[in-house]
Amino acid sequence: MPVEAEEHAGLGGSHRVLELTDGTTVGHNEVQLISGLITDPREVQILDMRYNLIRAQALTPRLSREFIEKLLGKT
Repeated sequence: MPVEAEEHAGLGGSHRVLELTDGTTVGHNEVQLISGLITDPREVQILDMRYNLIRAQALTPRLSREFIEKLLGKT
């Protein structure tokens, strides 16, 4: 995520969307002191949409590499 991004879709905490071997999709949400499995299809869809927003807001691979190299003092 760009450092200057004060707001982004990932501010709500860590989450995952998992597709199980039987084709069922579930979510897992993790925030301070709370962790839970999400099975409601609507809520799983919301997590999936947030993930896609995070991907759209994140740095490109090239910019990520440049940012990491800058942090390491290589540029």
